[in-house]
Amino acid sequence: MKPLTHCSHYQDQDSEDKECWRYVNWVDSVVKMHTGPTIEKFRVCFPLDFSHTPFIDRWVQFALKKWVQDLVLDFSAQSHKLLYLGNGFSKASGFSKFRALKDLSLNSIGVTRGDIGFVLSSCPCLEQLKVSNCPNLTSVTIVGSHFALKLKSLAIECWHSMDSIEILDANLVSFSYSGNPLKLVLSNVPLLVEVSISERDSILTDDYRGLIFTQLSGCLSQLHTLGLDLNGMVDMEVFSVQTLPNIKHLELEVLGEDILILEQINCFMKACSYLEKLVLKMQFIFPEVNLKEASNTCSHHHLEVVEIVGYRGRQSAVKILMFLMETAVSLKKVVINPVRQLIRGESVDESDEVVEEEEARQHALHELRREVPAAISFGCL
Repeated sequence: MKPLTHCSHYQDQDSEDKECWRYVNWVDSVVKMHTGPTIEKFRVCFPLDFSHTPFIDRWVQFALKKWVQDLVLDFSAQSHKLLYLGNGFSKASGFSKFRALKDLSLNSIGVTRGDIGFVLSSCPCLEQLKVSNCPNLTSVTIVGSHFALKLKSLAIECWHSMDSIEILDANLVSFSYSGNPLKLVLSNVPLLVEVSISERDSILTDDYRGLIFTQLSGCLSQLHTLGLDLNGMVDMEVFSVQTLPNIKHLELEVLGEDILILEQINCFMKACSYLEKLVLKMQFIFPEVNLKEASNTCSHHHLEVVEIVGYRGRQSAVKILMFLMETAVSLKKVVINPVRQLIRGESVDESDEVVEEEEARQHALHELRREVPAAISFGCL
């Protein structure tokens, strides 16, 4: 059975209500016409509000009764209205109806810790859970021994009032968190090999530099993939990185104007001696600066692929790439991607962004490419 999927975005704020009801009626009609016994995927993506809750509950019940495997509810909008599910999950008739759900994604919904607990206890086949922009979710606790969990991937994005995330005795393989600094406990997660942490705060202390590694101390040695946001540490003293023997894939969010960024990248390369792929997600906010040279550098013998995301034709970006090409003696491929990752809350002129991306692309193709040895494959997206 093909997935039931529809995603729309309104442009004219004056017609918001009209567009919402048109969308609701459209989904309602599709749901009523569907006569098949099952659906694989059900996705609702539209900025709905409180008045549409009864309809959404009905759609959720419909999807669960049809043994849906992949359920996506995305109500994010510029107005940031928070929508609450009524009893869409709890009213689904029969516990067995939850047994098919494998992938659940919730965005801009007023779920609580209790709601997440209900989902975990009622969906024994759930493998992937993603929760975004749910300010009523102040904490998450997952204890694998309490449920017959098959959960392999957990992604949480919350920039509001979340206090803690605790994951104990679970078989998670992948975990990611984006939000303000919080209490993070990962204990007895033997299968966890992929972690991404992006913690930022308006007020940072010296302790912040080591906070991430303290939080991950119980599983760092087993990780194969690690993603970290270093933007909150701009121009601070370079912090030491403990040995990460199994890291093969490293992603770092960095600020191109951080004068210490070469030194920090050097520390990570020393710590990840078996690193094979490095992805640098770059931001450029301030005027150009002269980067401080890295000290005590040494050759890296396993790094084969370097990707720079958000590339701009600045000297700092060129200097970073030159440093990596000099240090990584086994480098085989360089990938340049001028499409940058927007900072949370950032508003941009789309046309200006497209122009910047094209200028960066042309700089990479005609200027940067000349700096890359012929033996190294060069690609620009």
